[in-house]
Amino acid sequence: MRYCADTWFILQLFAKSEKAFSILKNVKYGKDLLLVPFIAVAETYRELSRRGVRQKDIDMFFDALFASAKIQFVSPDREIAKESARISVSYNLPLIDAVVVSTSKLLGCIALSADSHIKSLHKKYVEVQGW
Repeated sequence: MRYCADTWFILQLFAKSEKAFSILKNVKYGKDLLLVPFIAVAETYRELSRRGVRQKDIDMFFDALFASAKIQFVSPDREIAKESARISVSYNLPLIDAVVVSTSKLLGCIALSADSHIKSLHKKYVEVQGW
């Protein structure tokens, strides 16, 4: 299975959520793949910094996360940008959420999110899994 992580999922990993770690284990040791859009990384840095987490600790967290070849950083490209804008306008969705949806859609992933904006597009564009 291919997953696309929203900021919510990454924060669940940082908080050591059992369910998030279960998915991560399946990615690392199974046949699954986890894609992490650039925007989810940026939002996570921002949110953890707001919470007072030291930059060094955030860096170490992401270094450990991306140490597996089965967890990949997704850089923005023109197709993701174009699709993100279209979805954002069509559904009055914040652009940040539209990036996760378009990345999931274009790369054939299940979005890992609890965001109501993303969940509202469940089955229209992407499968969404959250708890």
